[in-house]
Amino acid sequence: MDKRRIRPLWLIEAPDHSGMAIANLHLAVGMGRVGMVPALFALRDGDNAADFVAADCHPRIFPHLGWPLIGGSAAREALETGVSLVHAISLDLDRRGERLARKLRVPLVATANRLEEDEIRLAADFRGQLLVAVSDAIRERLVNKAGVSRDRIRVIRNCLDLSRFPKPSFPEVVPNSGPQAAVIGTFGRLAEKKGQRVFLQTAKLLIENGLDAEFLVLGDGPDRSALRNLADELNISKRITFTPKTVSGQLARLDILVEPSLQEGLGMSVMQAMAMGVPVVASGVGGLYDLIDDGVTGIMVQANDPEALARAILGLLDNPGQRLELARQAREKIEREFSCELVAQELSACYREVLDSFAGWGGGDAGTVHAFRS
Repeated sequence: MDKRRIRPLWLIEAPDHSGMAIANLHLAVGMGRVGMVPALFALRDGDNAADFVAADCHPRIFPHLGWPLIGGSAAREALETGVSLVHAISLDLDRRGERLARKLRVPLVATANRLEEDEIRLAADFRGQLLVAVSDAIRERLVNKAGVSRDRIRVIRNCLDLSRFPKPSFPEVVPNSGPQAAVIGTFGRLAEKKGQRVFLQTAKLLIENGLDAEFLVLGDGPDRSALRNLADELNISKRITFTPKTVSGQLARLDILVEPSLQEGLGMSVMQAMAMGVPVVASGVGGLYDLIDDGVTGIMVQANDPEALARAILGLLDNPGQRLELARQAREKIEREFSCELVAQELSACYREVLDSFAGWGGGDAGTVHAFRS
């Protein structure tokens, strides 16, 4: 077994409560448990720094990280820390990461989290040694749209620290609780690509169908005001609750989580719901296929189709046994494939592979690197 001490340096935007930062936090916990605690450099402070500190990742704030001249303090601290490689956790930071990695003479890894066109442009210009994709869908887009060689990509999915998500108590027999109001929600950044407009249109169909339900929109973002206006236009605002501050207890209240995304890199909200035993109905897009096996760990429907979502939701509400089985299978899949310890081991092996193959930056744009093993 390779006993080299490897000290990765992670570059992040901020230790905040964004989906990307939360994904990084869970992975950082896993890295600590496999003995490879990353150093953490951020461009700005965030409101979740304490959780990173608890994971033994003490964020250091460098607003000018990677900039010539005024970014030198980050490089000096990285040298003192004994950094083995630089990992830009977002492709938005890859140029800063490249300047820092060249100065330190270590390899550069970057993570592609999204499917948007700007991410594809950044990936096409990436000059480091290896790209990490958080889903199969992103890897295929990097190959087919950005022209990245497949052997320069590794799929390392997001993960969960399951100690934060105790295993639900699944009853052996489906409870006969009688008629009661359902709680149906969606959770994520309020933005066009997340499909909350579709969720509201679906809620209107369900209400018109006579469903007794409470509808929750969990999360915040730039579309919040527009979504409230749409709820008013649809005449359903009295049945919709907008909750910007989301905690796990609110997810646990749901009878069904709806993920109506029009585009999705992987889906942290879906992962959390699956871990908590909440059945999921989701759009068939992007990285959600990595999480959901249709009819086994959740229900998939065509994207941007309120009627299909409504049918799937009604079908599950009418079949509590199916809801229970989906929830059981979903939790088992998270435990089997998405625990932070398992994913941290995969990333650690990836780091060792990069270091074994790294032959210096040389004089060209791209670092010299031997072919990776498939």
